[in-house]
Amino acid sequence: MRPRNAESHNKLVHVLDRIYETPERVYYYRPGHSRHEHRSRKQQQQSASNGQRSGGGEAGGAAASSKAATESAAMKALFYLLLFLAEVLLFGTITLLIYWIFNYQGGVAWANDIKKQFNLHYILMTGGFIFLNGHAMLVYRSFTCCKKIYNKLLHTIFFVLSISAITIGIVSAFMAHNSKADPKHFYSLHSWIGLGTMGLFALQFIVGFVSFLVLLCCDKATVTYRQRLVPIHTNFGLIIFSMAAATCVTGLMQTAKGRFNGANGAPKYEDLPEEGIFVNTIAIAIIALTILLPLLVRNNLRGGQAVFSVN
Repeated sequence: MRPRNAESHNKLVHVLDRIYETPERVYYYRPGHSRHEHRSRKQQQQSASNGQRSGGGEAGGAAASSKAATESAAMKALFYLLLFLAEVLLFGTITLLIYWIFNYQGGVAWANDIKKQFNLHYILMTGGFIFLNGHAMLVYRSFTCCKKIYNKLLHTIFFVLSISAITIGIVSAFMAHNSKADPKHFYSLHSWIGLGTMGLFALQFIVGFVSFLVLLCCDKATVTYRQRLVPIHTNFGLIIFSMAAATCVTGLMQTAKGRFNGANGAPKYEDLPEEGIFVNTIAIAIIALTILLPLLVRNNLRGGQAVFSVN
């Protein structure tokens, strides 16, 4: 029979030498405390067993704590190493592309030169889809010490810059195609993937801007909706980045086949010229980013340690 309230229970356990047992639980009375605590008999037995080997348990606990601290430091170091590698690839991709355009392909132009107009298209689209978009995705992982609202604003700024670069880049490509005698648009796999990517990119920006910035004016009323939207927004962003990478890689291969054809003194792509190595390296760096960014975006530093999972 269990006590009905704390007062009667305390009187009872006082009579029974401050301990009262039932078939299921062990009740303790602590003098000076108005509330009582209880544990199951199994927990009581485990506690007694642990007390018997407390000498060895303390040493084992210290060893386990030390091992956990070492693993935490290693995971944190790995996280920052991968983050550094991602930054190297992002900056390396756009730097190699700009170097190839200006050192081998004659630079860029807005009008009156089809080749240079396409050069501008390459830089702006890669810069928007890969460099700026990649940094927008890494903001929440790179600046974990900052307030969340600052990360949101920086994330939005990167997205706005990315959309601006992509818009100017697609206009440049249209103008270059229209300068041809018989202009044709959207016939290649590259252009089809690019159109789909731009559409999803615009949708992602609109939904994210409204949900995570505009709806802050109704913070309490929309907090549940925004919390549920975060994983969808994150995964959708990773899908868009993968599509953007496919757009850039197919565009680079299309350019390499068209320009490295051996005509008018141009090198042949199959001979693996220096320019071909540049283009291949840029494409491989972009593919590497599609592997590395999901690993970083889907994980974070929590409680001072890096948490890695595939969930």
